[in-house]
Amino acid sequence: MPAGRSSHHQPHQGSHQHQPSTVQSKDIFRDTPLRYMGYLNELGESLKDWLKASSFFANQADGIVKHSYTAVGGYVALDAFDKAAKGYRKSQKAGESQGLQVLSATTSGLDAALFQYGASYSIPAFLVAATRDSLKLGLNRLLGKQKAVKEILEHEIRHEIEAKGWYRFDQRLLGKLKKGIDQTLLQKIKPSQKVAEMVQKWGPKAEKNLCIALPLIGSMAIIPFIVHPIDKGVNFVLDHSYRPLAKMLKHWAGGH
Repeated sequence: MPAGRSSHHQPHQGSHQHQPSTVQSKDIFRDTPLRYMGYLNELGESLKDWLKASSFFANQADGIVKHSYTAVGGYVALDAFDKAAKGYRKSQKAGESQGLQVLSATTSGLDAALFQYGASYSIPAFLVAATRDSLKLGLNRLLGKQKAVKEILEHEIRHEIEAKGWYRFDQRLLGKLKKGIDQTLLQKIKPSQKVAEMVQKWGPKAEKNLCIALPLIGSMAIIPFIVHPIDKGVNFVLDHSYRPLAKMLKHWAGGH
């Protein structure tokens, strides 16, 4: 994950390209170790199966993963508040009207919230979870463990049903996409008697550990490689949607 840190910072700074400043100050939410708060839900998704297999964490596994999302949500909210405050102070310093000061605070805070929601909260966690579940499904399919494959697919269906409420619309959408990936894997990967026999020689415990370790390692390994493209992609979308609209709104409201 440290390898991805610098790539995480550059795109975030890009979200403020529309607000140039002569004073470069350190951003506590994006230029310090506090930035790693944005990775907690990805870490939770990677460790989910290991937590469930652990005798100590088994009963708390789902709760730990949910709390990792809550922690990231708090981080996103604090960053949005920080950017809103900075937008307000910048507008105030420029001598703009009270209405424009409030508007600058609102648009700056919403910009940060939208960026962080995509770059820290939703998209990376989906990719990590999809990688984890796909590796788990593919490995169990390869080993001919049909019961485990069935349980994974049932979990996908249950997750889609349980994802209720407008605040989970992205989870329902991404859940359908993930289920589609898993269904495709079922068609592509066929059980291998040779592989199953080789793994069985290692013993039941080693086989179980393999089915936990490979998805965990694989899902964590992608994190340094997805951070920069996701940040860049989210910034691209915002640069061609929300940010021009925010500029137009301020201009319409009397900004300069």
